[in-house]
Amino acid sequence: MFGEITTWILELIQSHGILAVILGVIIETVIVPLPSPLIVMTAGYILIPNGTLFEILFSALWISVVAGIAQTVGSYLLYFIGYYGGKPIINKFEWLHGVSWSEIKQFQKKFSKGKKEDLTLITLRAIPIVPLSVISGVAGVIKLKFKRYSIATLIGVIPRNFILALSGFFFSGFYESIAQNIDHGESIMTVFIVLIILSYIVAKKFGLIDKVRKSILK
Repeated sequence: MFGEITTWILELIQSHGILAVILGVIIETVIVPLPSPLIVMTAGYILIPNGTLFEILFSALWISVVAGIAQTVGSYLLYFIGYYGGKPIINKFEWLHGVSWSEIKQFQKKFSKGKKEDLTLITLRAIPIVPLSVISGVAGVIKLKFKRYSIATLIGVIPRNFILALSGFFFSGFYESIAQNIDHGESIMTVFIVLIILSYIVAKKFGLIDKVRKSILK
């Protein structure tokens, strides 16, 4: 299956160049099941020329910026779903998960102090195994300001893409295997994040968090 996807992306980029990269990363960012690192790595493999070091780095940067803009635009769907749908869903199912919207607001206020949220988002976006779609949704739920979200997302995905594009170029013989391993790592990270959220919800539901707080304050 992974090999078939690779062949399809390879042919698409060979035929349409950077336009295929733009379309591919937008589709992938909107949570269609395409391996997220594969598109940019394939772009690096095909579109970076065998020239001088400057030409190689400039081409990788060009791919990174263009793909980064497309990823930022593509992430808006999940961001706005979280932004406008997060509060109604949390309020409606508070009886089930035990987390109130006021607690989300408190977390938002703590998270939004200074520039910490920007740096955190940039860092998470820059790490290849951190799923872009999950972070987009969470940023929307906590109502991260749109402008700051957009800037931090773009700044974060550019170095991520730069590394992936260069990896596709320099490891042309087996970049598909690298992309597959990164994709597996991203899937594991997604499960890990979901488990953390579920663990918090269960602990909140059964009052374990309040008990821990009381024991700490004693």
